[in-house]
Amino acid sequence: MKQRYSTYIDESNILSNTGNSIYVCLYVEFLNKDNISHTILEIEKGLKISYTHWVDMPWKLRMKFAEKIKDLDFNCKIVIYKNPINQRDTLADFLIKVGSFEDNMQEIFIDGKQSKIFQLKFKTFLRKNGIKVYKLSFVNDKNEPCIRLVDFIAGFYRSYLDNKNKKNIYIHSLLKNKIKILN
Repeated sequence: MKQRYSTYIDESNILSNTGNSIYVCLYVEFLNKDNISHTILEIEKGLKISYTHWVDMPWKLRMKFAEKIKDLDFNCKIVIYKNPINQRDTLADFLIKVGSFEDNMQEIFIDGKQSKIFQLKFKTFLRKNGIKVYKLSFVNDKNEPCIRLVDFIAGFYRSYLDNKNKKNIYIHSLLKNKIKILN
């Protein structure tokens, strides 16, 4: 039997007029997703933060969080878009790129709330493009620890591209084995 993955998707800097926008697809083995979620909650509790959000975290917490997640069982695929981009079509383009490499996505969780009609249309779009998904959900990051993890990765990688300062280089050294860049 093939390994199945829960897939979490977030982006960073998507509304910028300059620089880079990043889409990240984080994969967690389907059977391990509850363990990863629990671990994220424990890390947040240990760091005394209500929830992880890259933009809201000071550098000291970002580095501590990266140190804690470096050994978790996940991997990421990242697509980098040069700004400005067509925001409406980018998520679809990203999923086609990621979906062309993966045929074992059990479920997809995307950061941000959308209507049921949009979700149905999007699932139909994926099916028409040969991407099999059993469950597609748009979720709030405050309710889903793995979405917060992918938010952290997306925010970090966009920050790393924009500014290779010592702190970003340190976090990159911790997480680089978890990240694959797609064209």
